[in-house]
Amino acid sequence: MNNESYQVKKFSKAEILLAILALGSICGLIEVVFSGLLSKMGFPYRSALLVGLGFGVIGFGYAIFRKPLLAVWIGLVAIFCKQLGVLILNVSVMCKMNSCVAVFLEYAALAIIAITLMSKMTEKISARLITGGAAALIGAGAFYFIGMRVAPCNYLLSFNHAGGLVDFMVAEGLVWAGFSIVLFPLGWLAGEKASGKIGNIIFSKPRLFYAETALTTIFCVAICAIAVANGF
Repeated sequence: MNNESYQVKKFSKAEILLAILALGSICGLIEVVFSGLLSKMGFPYRSALLVGLGFGVIGFGYAIFRKPLLAVWIGLVAIFCKQLGVLILNVSVMCKMNSCVAVFLEYAALAIIAITLMSKMTEKISARLITGGAAALIGAGAFYFIGMRVAPCNYLLSFNHAGGLVDFMVAEGLVWAGFSIVLFPLGWLAGEKASGKIGNIIFSKPRLFYAETALTTIFCVAICAIAVANGF
């Protein structure tokens, strides 16, 4: 089955749900495990890389399913993974709330732009570049104002002064956009390359698709849970 033949078909709600859970749990793994590793390494652009990688995963999903709101649902699954400490360690939901707000705002900004540009993204790489960069910038700007009021960390509070938004956008927003301009189109490209194979599995071997997405979700959530239990 080639790319064109599967794209004219409609995905069922169950298939889209399973894809959301699998992709969202991968984003959760990035936000919990990879973020923890980058933090321990002292990587200076940790937040920007996390945003870019998350956008890359969503770009992969967009190339296959072409559903703009996919980003919001994927973000909610990622947030669930980040909040596993509430269930495992009995910590307050506010402990990770600030970074959860950042994830939601970034992914929501991507969804909003995708609603307008999805058709153009299917045809032009320039639209994908614009989408990745603009969503990161808009998400960063929204996070500056909202994140300041929801359990902000000391680093974010250091920008709470006259002209703080400009300083934050220069120090963080532009860097987030730089990573996203690269990684969102790369994720889309990977999705295009894999779309024929995945479409063939979905429509010819649906049980295999159900098994693979379910196992991916379980594996990623389990690794996140283990990581959270060990202080990530």
